[in-house]
Amino acid sequence: MSTKKIVFLAHDPGGYDVVYLVFEAIQQTSIPLEFYCIGPAAKLNDAYATPKEEALEKIENIIANQQLLGLVTGRSWGTDIELHAISRCKKANIPTILILDYWSNYALEFNNSPNICAYPDYYIVMDELAKKEAISEGVPSNILYALGHPGLDRFVNYKRIKHQKSNSKRKALFLSQPLSQLYGQSLGYTERSVLEDYILALQSKKNWSLYVKFHPKDDMSFKQRYIDRSVQGNLIEILPEFDLIIGMNTIGLLHAVLMDLPTVSYQPNLRQADMCITNKLGLTKLLTSYEELLVYFNGLCKEQNKEQNNVIKNLQQKFIWFDGHSTERVSRFIREVFLHEN
Repeated sequence: MSTKKIVFLAHDPGGYDVVYLVFEAIQQTSIPLEFYCIGPAAKLNDAYATPKEEALEKIENIIANQQLLGLVTGRSWGTDIELHAISRCKKANIPTILILDYWSNYALEFNNSPNICAYPDYYIVMDELAKKEAISEGVPSNILYALGHPGLDRFVNYKRIKHQKSNSKRKALFLSQPLSQLYGQSLGYTERSVLEDYILALQSKKNWSLYVKFHPKDDMSFKQRYIDRSVQGNLIEILPEFDLIIGMNTIGLLHAVLMDLPTVSYQPNLRQADMCITNKLGLTKLLTSYEELLVYFNGLCKEQNKEQNNVIKNLQQKFIWFDGHSTERVSRFIREVFLHEN
């Protein structure tokens, strides 16, 4: 019989962000691995890009040949392909692990079968806060493991070099998200309405320019409308170029805070519980009206960095991912699970 292998599967950019780093770490060992990037994740890594149907067929073949040691997936919006892969593996008694990348939507429901969940054997979440919230949403407590967030390691360990600006022109970066595709109008705002508010609020500030970092899943017409403001690249490389990072509830706001950048969460007319992790941790202030946004911009960022740094110091002992070793910890856990069970 051939040597068994671990299969990694990622669809959304957030899931890819955590799964790929763990894949890279385990790749340094002698364990055989396969990695399939499908959907938006395929655009992030050409080397592992795989059509959805082909990826599922390959997984089926590996199962049929009794070569699958275990499955590791991320979590996605708008698709349940990872859940189908988990369900298929569980029917074959193959251990499954899911790595979560954000503090929301913990229940793993099939798109066409609401209230029917496909939970992995091991559900890795970022910290005890995520574990508590997951349990409150009905996730079985016995499958939850608070091991950190691999995607945050590089930001936690980032050492910012502050450069003196050569001119007074300042730049703000809006981190977009395709929230309207998931929530419609139910949040009370959309990425389009928020960006329009930001543009209007900064119009009177002649020394400021506003740019946009689009999400891979943003609507193409939305991207085209603001193409002249678009910036490309990895966040860890482009964030330091800006004087202010603005958004809604993206994890990019946490990246910015960890890099010691002024950051704000604007969610006008918010009708649901705030999902923004930087607001939950007290690292950013939630603005819920255009009037609040104007007040913020009028006193732009004066004491915010100092406040953020003080809060971070208080949180470092409470959240496991602040140690910058999440990738190592999650990778070790995966190896121990799969090798022990086989």
